[in-house]
Amino acid sequence: MTCLSHVGSTTKVLAFGAHPDDLEVGAGGLLARLAQQGAHVIAAVVSVPSMLAERVKEASAGAGILGVKLAILNYEKKCRVEDIPMHAIVAQMDTLVNDIRPDLVITHSANDLHWDHGLVNRATVSAVRRWPCNLLAYVSSYEMNAQVSSRSMGQCFADVTTTIDRKVDAIAAHQSQLRNIDLESTRDLARAMGRLAGVEYAEAYEVLRLRF
Repeated sequence: MTCLSHVGSTTKVLAFGAHPDDLEVGAGGLLARLAQQGAHVIAAVVSVPSMLAERVKEASAGAGILGVKLAILNYEKKCRVEDIPMHAIVAQMDTLVNDIRPDLVITHSANDLHWDHGLVNRATVSAVRRWPCNLLAYVSSYEMNAQVSSRSMGQCFADVTTTIDRKVDAIAAHQSQLRNIDLESTRDLARAMGRLAGVEYAEAYEVLRLRF
């Protein structure tokens, strides 16, 4: 088990989500905590698969609650990640990495069962292949958290006790998706992860790269 106590020194964070609400569900507590500590946090959404105007508005509201800056990479049309050529996604991510020069990058886990999420993981790993940053991965659904091997997720934990309410509020900002989201499960999962980490509420991450 690895503790993320050293992330207080992180100043620039780049987080990737396949769709609006993925980052709030999977990493909202940590992103809010880092922003609260003064880090410059960019939440990059790769695609908007439906209800373009509505979901962009919800994503903006969610980012505002977390205190992070939103970047939507393919905002001009409705599409899924799988509809975008991989080289194009990597090029977009390359540009963000070069512009932001992040200390920490957060992305989907390769173990995530959602196809689009796995594609974002592959593109992220490619984009940071030569950039010296810490790299963490998350799973962005409760069902998938229950199915993913504990040998990968839960390698490290982020204490989100002070930001769990902000995380829940940011998820709730995605009104169009609430029929598919159980907000109480957010607290339940964070409480369960907190028991493993020795804090009240936590998020679990897979370590892809960690520098000391």
